[in-house]
Amino acid sequence: MLKQKSLVERKGFACFVLLFGLVGLLLMGHHIFSYENVLRPFMDYLIENKVITNDVSGLTFLRMFTNESNILVNLYLILFAFGIFGSERLYKFTHNELLRGAVTLNIAVTGIIYFTVLLPSSSSFPLEVNGVSTGGMWFSNVINTWNHLVTPVLFTAFWFFPIEWKKVNVIKNALLFLIYPICYFVMCIIWGGLDGFYPYPFLNGRQMWE
Repeated sequence: MLKQKSLVERKGFACFVLLFGLVGLLLMGHHIFSYENVLRPFMDYLIENKVITNDVSGLTFLRMFTNESNILVNLYLILFAFGIFGSERLYKFTHNELLRGAVTLNIAVTGIIYFTVLLPSSSSFPLEVNGVSTGGMWFSNVINTWNHLVTPVLFTAFWFFPIEWKKVNVIKNALLFLIYPICYFVMCIIWGGLDGFYPYPFLNGRQMWE
């Protein structure tokens, strides 16, 4: 009798994963390339009301951990799907528990920081500012929810899916999972000291003490 494939090894699930990854990348691309045009007329208002904390542009937008962790998740899901579709190399690559653990930790950190630090001190993108419609900013709220809620919750749940691969000691390899977040934190401090841009207010020591 042939062994029945688990849910996550089926091509139907791979199609869902591929679609999720592609949608995530499309939303991220829209957010990056339209962010400045959509928000520029209302930038001062948004900074003053702590909806955002910096005068950002498309490139500096990529320096936010939320966006980097979401891009990693979306790329991983796309590669995972093609591995299920038949690419043996991608199958082995994406079925590496260390890789999946690192990606999961990054996106989990995004969700945790958002709900515990950023959300209590900020609000959603407003649909109207001083009687003037903010136009496409409503879509920024959709993307904001997708990146901070939908993706972190679903991908973290993906960690518990019954996938047959070599198990690793999570506690023993925790430091490997933390390499990216630690490097990100250090680079933000260095880069922020050079050009004055800090993706998040808690990374700016001077602002924290004001």
